Amino acid sequence: MSSTIYYFSATGNSLEIAIQISKELDDCKIKSMTSPIPKEPVGGSKEIIGFVFPVYYLGMPVLVKQFVEKLNILPGTYCFAVTNFARFGGNTLGMLEKILQKKGIKLAYVEEIKMPGNYIVRYQPPNRDKLQEMLKNGRSKVDNTAKSISNHGQQPVKMNILSRILTENLYRILFRNISKWDEKFVANNKCTCCGQCAEVCPVENIKIENCHPVWQHHCERCLRCIQWCPTEAIQYGKKTMGRRRYHHPNVTVENFIETKD
Repeated sequence: MSSTIYYFSATGNSLEIAIQISKELDDCKIKSMTSPIPKEPVGGSKEIIGFVFPVYYLGMPVLVKQFVEKLNILPGTYCFAVTNFARFGGNTLGMLEKILQKKGIKLAYVEEIKMPGNYIVRYQPPNRDKLQEMLKNGRSKVDNTAKSISNHGQQPVKMNILSRILTENLYRILFRNISKWDEKFVANNKCTCCGQCAEVCPVENIKIENCHPVWQHHCERCLRCIQWCPTEAIQYGKKTMGRRRYHHPNVTVENFIETKD
């Protein structure tokens, strides 16, 4: 039996979770949801398909939603999903389940993992001690999740109707005018023109012009550019000035590149 985990990650939390789960599964491949969607159907009765990604605005990142909607999954596939968030998971798994149900696919196992947040526009990551505690607790929960998935465990989505309606409406409001959201990005005089922000952007929203990053107004709001800038030159207006940056200590830029194809 073979397995494929499709992931999307900004700080590396989801990628690290995917890597950890893959160690419990046979012949497991990890593929980024920023890669081209497979032309042929995936999965089958002897396959495991997983989705690992963060919660954005109480729901699915736009990129993830579009990827799953277009992915052709064969009937009888054992599918699982693991999301991670800093505060509240919203109706993310319910959204995913709804998309898969339209394809005739059952979401067999789901889990939510609390991890350090990356939304530096609103808050900064926890201090060192709290960070280490969250990562330790997260690893423990992912270990248990991986063992359950490897045994084809069943843990369906649980969501009450009122909460689903409230979070879905809020999700739509929060994603309004997303194309203009990147207008407040700036790179200050710490910028060394290394180009890493353009390299890590999952939707190719950054171009380097005259040795300076320029955002192209089709942003995913993932904040990879801010979190992975080696000199902390990128700011979102004045909101992020002086705030700590965060990316998972076990993940590197090269890890994103390795799993892209």
